[in-house]
Amino acid sequence: MPFKSTNDHPLMNIRIKKASGITEDFNPDKLLESLLRSGADRDQAEEVISHILPDIQPYTSTKKIFRLARKYLRQFNRSTVLRYSLKKSLLKLGPSGYPFEKYVGELFKHYGYSVNTGVFLEGKCVKHEVDVLAFNDNEMRLVECKYRNRAENAPDVKVALYFHSRFRDLRAAMKTQHHGKSFSGWIVTNTRFTEDAIKYAVCSGLKLVSWRYPGKGSLEQMIEEKKLYPVTVIPGLTSSQTRHLFEEKVILMKDLAKMPPADIKKLLSVSDKRALALKEQADKLCFC
Repeated sequence: MPFKSTNDHPLMNIRIKKASGITEDFNPDKLLESLLRSGADRDQAEEVISHILPDIQPYTSTKKIFRLARKYLRQFNRSTVLRYSLKKSLLKLGPSGYPFEKYVGELFKHYGYSVNTGVFLEGKCVKHEVDVLAFNDNEMRLVECKYRNRAENAPDVKVALYFHSRFRDLRAAMKTQHHGKSFSGWIVTNTRFTEDAIKYAVCSGLKLVSWRYPGKGSLEQMIEEKKLYPVTVIPGLTSSQTRHLFEEKVILMKDLAKMPPADIKKLLSVSDKRALALKEQADKLCFC
């Protein structure tokens, strides 16, 4: 029987375990919203949840719930499965922070900014490396990228404090060079920030972007609004293949979608069948 959204569902009183180790009440409506965001229609999402509910026991991990949801989503639409895997795909933008910096740069490019990555800029006191410099005619955004390979690793207030001091030194120098432009400091992470990091940023004027934060303009919203999915959403992609894609500036699934299957085959050293399948996945994910 398909699941129907209700606040009186008996599983609402079951505690589940998040990646951070924190437990919370299982909320079927929250899972429903996540499935709908991935592109499943309401009937599909409710059917997926109805399959999962019998497996939800006290202290079931959110990782297991995610895995089960992916399993049942596959029967409907491959591109929907890939979108649902977005959070996991962001954790694969490693092992160094370099791929994540390149990916964040691509996000800002698609929102209308010119972008330089890994640049050294003179501050008022000392020189600083800036992960992403995003700019247009009116403003300059200095962006610090904080990649984490585990969902529970949240950048804390020390990260915000350290970057804020660097940003102030850079802003003091850059204001004399770029008259009339506004300057802002940004920290972008693929996980979540601690509460103290958010409090400090709000108080100091720093901009934070992470999974589910802020309420409008969060990382997943920026990605989904323009379908800027990283190539790491592809299941089975090896770390060496990912590295090779980034070296060739194939960072987004949109980039892969623009390539003919023959080029994909050569770039990834895969079979004709696999190259064609990747091309079709990219097309469906980015242009549907």
